[in-house]
Amino acid sequence: MSEGAFISAWEAAFEGLLLHERGRVVYLNPAAGTLLGVDRDRVKGKPLLFALRDHRLAALAASGGEERVELGGRILLVRAVPGALYLLDVTESERELSRTRLARELLAHELRTPVAGIKALLEALDQDPKRPERDAILDLVRKEVLRLERLVRGDPLGLGAAPWPLASLRERLLRLLPEAASVEFSLRHEVVVEEDAVFQILLNLVENALRYGKAPVSVTSEATEEGLRIEVRDAGPPLLDYERLFQPGQRGVHAASVRGSGLGLAIVRRIARGLGGDAYGRRVEGRNAFGVVLPAAVLAERHP
Repeated sequence: MSEGAFISAWEAAFEGLLLHERGRVVYLNPAAGTLLGVDRDRVKGKPLLFALRDHRLAALAASGGEERVELGGRILLVRAVPGALYLLDVTESERELSRTRLARELLAHELRTPVAGIKALLEALDQDPKRPERDAILDLVRKEVLRLERLVRGDPLGLGAAPWPLASLRERLLRLLPEAASVEFSLRHEVVVEEDAVFQILLNLVENALRYGKAPVSVTSEATEEGLRIEVRDAGPPLLDYERLFQPGQRGVHAASVRGSGLGLAIVRRIARGLGGDAYGRRVEGRNAFGVVLPAAVLAERHP
């Protein structure tokens, strides 16, 4: 390949290339100029640091090797060999990988408690196949299997057709989360939103309170001017930043010794926003409160 063809190839390349000799810039292609944020005509012949503008890159150019570098809001994979520095922008691929990893973690979190609950219910039936509540247990298992199937498929959740009482979720919740027996429930409203959507919200909020909070734990529903508020309160100590806890992987300082993924509240917010509402956390009446506000359209009394 001629020198002209070699230069033409690098002029059109997506990967950045910077050539240097005796500590000065000899050549950099358009991609390198863009990634480094410099005018390549102005830096040609200048000291290497004038073009790199980052001591990490300068050190890598001097020592050789490969390193992942965050620069100007981008993630670069940088490889240094004698006289040359190669720069590859991997920002989007790493973001996509991060999104894929988060989706996998969210799904695993959503499956963990129901699968454990189903396993316990089936083990109970195995020990006593003729127990009186056999049909109710099998009905719940079928319902949970269908819900998990929808989760795996990624089916959207929205408004339902027929009104149903929020209070009916208590028995379903206790079957899968027996430790919620101590929770005080006051769910007085009928809704027309899909039951699975509200159940996923409630399951995560109650499990979060039991895992990280302190008894007593209570669950309430309230019709407000904003819509329907579903809230879970516990008697745990005040938290420094409630909003931060809705970010995936974030947990309060008091939860450091408790095993968990820090994904429950992120899931709650995702579902609530998918229904046109939102999730929140606050300190109220000396207790920690986490909940959702759903649009008024979910209330059955709005649909005579």
